[in-house]
Amino acid sequence: MPTILIVEKIGTIKELNVKTFVEEDLYKKAGFKTAEGFKSHTIWEIDGGLKISVYGKISGKANQENKYEFPPPIDNTLFFGNCIITCKSEKGAESITAKDWEGIYETLYGGFEDIGDEDSDEEDEDNEDDGLPRTKSGYVKDDFVVEDGDESEEEEEEEDEEEDDDDGGEVEYVKKPKKKTAASAPSKRKPTGKKTLFEKINTAEDPNTYLDCTNELEEEEYL
Repeated sequence: MPTILIVEKIGTIKELNVKTFVEEDLYKKAGFKTAEGFKSHTIWEIDGGLKISVYGKISGKANQENKYEFPPPIDNTLFFGNCIITCKSEKGAESITAKDWEGIYETLYGGFEDIGDEDSDEEDEDNEDDGLPRTKSGYVKDDFVVEDGDESEEEEEEEDEEEDDDDGGEVEYVKKPKKKTAASAPSKRKPTGKKTLFEKINTAEDPNTYLDCTNELEEEEYL
């Protein structure tokens, strides 16, 4: 009585014992009413001369997709409904259990890395750093990590000089000359050479004639 595996559409593996192995009737074990489209899609040959086959349908209704991920070359094949995994040898049908398939599955994928190994590697790296000088923040001192107070004297001197320039330096303010307006600007008129009325009066030869109007006040003769 060989054992076959049923890969349910939700992705779980279920073992099923069959009294007689008839390849043409495997669709019934998968829960299908007809054998149309139900066939073997790949065969893996493993050590010992065993052949692992996967049977199923690649057409079906929506929401009936099988969620299980098979190894290559059918890792991108979309199955519908349940699938069947069988094992055969030269003698005929052989039993395959869920535990057997787990080991075969890992072999077909080329093996998986143990996550625990990665954690141990990280621990080893941490242990290598033990005993080394560390900064206040807990980092190992090296060429990339600098302590807050480890600045060079030159940098400190440059910073001090910059601070002195900013705080102690005197600022000299230069008063700009005001622009000359028309009112404040001196007159640029050139002398014409002509005397004014007051200059004529002041430069008269006889000052007594300045207001001499006797000629104008003579009496006129009336006829």
